[in-house]
Amino acid sequence: MKKFAGVILAVVTLILCFTLSACGNKYVSRYNATLMVRTNTSNKASVTFDSFSGTYVIKLKNKSADEVFVDYEGALGEGNIKVYYDFNNEKLNLFDIETDGSVDGKTETFTGNKTIYIIIESDGKCNDGSFLFVLEKSEK
Repeated sequence: MKKFAGVILAVVTLILCFTLSACGNKYVSRYNATLMVRTNTSNKASVTFDSFSGTYVIKLKNKSADEVFVDYEGALGEGNIKVYYDFNNEKLNLFDIETDGSVDGKTETFTGNKTIYIIIESDGKCNDGSFLFVLEKSEK
């Protein structure tokens, strides 16, 4: 009986380990890139690349109850990229950028202690890109 209980405990532990580890990744990065430099802290993220193809996901975290927004800027030498954001389980278009394009702006205001996902998706191979996302406190 002890062996049977030990086997059941081991199986339940393995199931819990696999189940809990899969829950944290809402979006998955899948890309090919050359000369890619990335930084990502809780309130600031940047990515610069020579060439890029695929999807790259950034997580920013509002650690307080303050109202915040994401200030962003980007430039692309060649290709097409769509950038989305997700705050309340809804993936929304932030901006599109094409060959020799640049963009800067800010998102809507977010409230609450939550994660904000930024999703960068290319439409084929892109070259000479640079993106910066900064979480800023909203002025009241």
